[in-house]
Amino acid sequence: MQFKHKYKQLILVCLLVAAGLLPYCLTVERSDASRNAVDLASIPQQIGQWQMTSQQVQASSFEKSFLNDVLYRIYERQDGKVVALAIAYGADQRQNFSIHAPEGCYRASGYDVTSLGLTRLSLPDMPLKQLFAQKDKATESVQYWIVLNGAVVTNHFERKFKQFYYSLIGARAGGVLVRVSSLTSSNDSARNFDVQKEFITSLYGALNGEQRIVLFGNQQLSASR
Repeated sequence: MQFKHKYKQLILVCLLVAAGLLPYCLTVERSDASRNAVDLASIPQQIGQWQMTSQQVQASSFEKSFLNDVLYRIYERQDGKVVALAIAYGADQRQNFSIHAPEGCYRASGYDVTSLGLTRLSLPDMPLKQLFAQKDKATESVQYWIVLNGAVVTNHFERKFKQFYYSLIGARAGGVLVRVSSLTSSNDSARNFDVQKEFITSLYGALNGEQRIVLFGNQQLSASR
């Protein structure tokens, strides 16, 4: 009987603590949602040694149904290395994530996808998700990250938890997916991943403060996770 009494007291204390934190959580999430997204088209066309060779800034009618802004660009370096940059921004992640992981998008387009797990970027210090996407004889090396509520999130479980959290408290928190890819072969896949990391580091250095926050999140917040 005494155990049940203490157990009920513990539950009550947990509920009170949660209730006390909820207003703070709401403030954090809602303040992030009120932040205007940067115009993706304003991202530099010259990034370090990389020059944009083509771009698409108009979302398709299907993409407009769940995304607020998209950017697709091809960048080429003087040595002939080519990378594709894709960015998708969704302003409201409460119900169903409008930001979808590339694995699902590639599979929906008929690709065979092989997940290679996480790797680490040095500058900025953050995780990247790596995968291969193969269709017919074409294979892409892909690295990406997702920013939710100012933090880089690559873990599937954490993304699902965030979805539940936003839905529960009704907070409009924006999400950004950044994907870098390139055509590859079995002989140069490792090198292509290194080249992509060089491009991502150059991208980080080419952005202004506002653009960095949108594409790379709050680095102190991301590092604490």
